[in-house]
Amino acid sequence: MVHTLPEYAKTFDAADKRRAIIELFPEMVDFMSDLPFMTAAGGVYRYQTEGELPDNMGFRAINELPNEGHGLLNDAVEQTFPIAGNIDVDRVLLNRYGAARKTIDEKMSLKKKAKVWADTFIGGDNQSAPREFTGLKARLRAVNGSTDGSNYMSRVLANSTASGGGPLSLAQLDRAIGLVEDPTAIIMPKAIKDRFAAAQRDTQIGGFISLDKDEMGRQITRYGNLPIYSGYGVTKFGEFLPFNEVATGGGAAVTSSIYIVRFGEDGVTALETSPMEVTDFGLLENGVHHRVNIEHDVGMGIFDPFAALRMPSITNAPIVK
Repeated sequence: MVHTLPEYAKTFDAADKRRAIIELFPEMVDFMSDLPFMTAAGGVYRYQTEGELPDNMGFRAINELPNEGHGLLNDAVEQTFPIAGNIDVDRVLLNRYGAARKTIDEKMSLKKKAKVWADTFIGGDNQSAPREFTGLKARLRAVNGSTDGSNYMSRVLANSTASGGGPLSLAQLDRAIGLVEDPTAIIMPKAIKDRFAAAQRDTQIGGFISLDKDEMGRQITRYGNLPIYSGYGVTKFGEFLPFNEVATGGGAAVTSSIYIVRFGEDGVTALETSPMEVTDFGLLENGVHHRVNIEHDVGMGIFDPFAALRMPSITNAPIVK
């Protein structure tokens, strides 16, 4: 079964606690509303990728037999990793402040889960952190060191080759979008997203920017027809896609990256053994705490090598042509 979190939440009654908690997650990480989840039974998703096309297709002469041949498929596998947490609230706090106090704790834990998930979706590295899945940054790599777009197989296109990077170039962004097959979204730092309005007002820069709203009523900025997402944005607990990367051309760690993706079963997809579980245990045996457990066994995959691209070396500066 394939679904997004908003779609799954609607399978519960409006008064069901599970619906309320599941709906909070995509509210806290904006691109989660569009990211599909596919089932990975047993925590493993096996699939095949195209290695080589068959060599049997070609023109033939009259009465000549067609060529025989076959392509090459490579076996691949993705795994899931559980994100979980217990939300414990002292019964005294519930007596003092009512159910609203429990709701505050639940929302804070959801914020933490959303932040962990979003940060892992981008920067996760299973090689260095075996408990988590590998995210976009580690998966999208340069081929033979090519970051200038000359090698279309490379999944990295540098915004700038200068030391210390440079302001976002709309010309480079257009090239990056063109290197992704049927893209559906752009993920970028909120600081860069917020600069698009000024770029649109500047007649020397321009850029086709539009504003509309998603199904939850949130404002969506679009570049061309692609929605721009900024994860959980900026909070006092951290910034999504911070400017702490070293640029392709070297220098200080003052740049960030943009990701162009195609969300879908045949593109960038989240994996899960089962939909997010929310279990209310009520008052525990210790007689002190009321507990709600949130559990989600998740991973991700890129099922088309041209479904995503990373655009690094972007500084927090006004957008240029």
